[in-house]
Amino acid sequence: MRLPSIVLIAAVGLASLAGTLARAQGAYDVAVTNYTKIPAGARYVIDLNENSETTSTAEGALREALAKRGLTYDLDGTIGFKIGSQREVASSQAEAAFDPSNTILHLNLNSGDIKGTPRIGHSYRITLSVYDRGSGSVLARGDVTDRGVNADPSGVTPAMVEELVGGLTF
Repeated sequence: MRLPSIVLIAAVGLASLAGTLARAQGAYDVAVTNYTKIPAGARYVIDLNENSETTSTAEGALREALAKRGLTYDLDGTIGFKIGSQREVASSQAEAAFDPSNTILHLNLNSGDIKGTPRIGHSYRITLSVYDRGSGSVLARGDVTDRGVNADPSGVTPAMVEELVGGLTF
């Protein structure tokens, strides 16, 4: 009687561990559309959507990921990678509202600490477009999003860029 119980407990434990490992690998929402293959060994250049710290961090991670795949950075490269990053706060409620009828300012502070109230959602997204610099045709485009409430953009950027580049076809 004890052996079936032990087997059952072990099976449940392994199943929960497998679910944890699967979540750790797919921690980000990745969407990539490939229109054509990126030529192997191509020379490339990187353009930034904006001059920010998070986009500069993403650029460095992109250079490393592309070097692993045999591409060479060159200002006269034939392939262009345009990368950008954005951090967003999404809320179903206004974060602040002013009632002119009674001159009261309403602020929603720490709304996620009270049971039953919605949390303010955070997301960090990295976007990427790959194009042929000669013709302007788009080879691929995609984005990767981390919806973690307390996501640190600097800490998660290398892993996010690696997943994004992993979706490209070379």
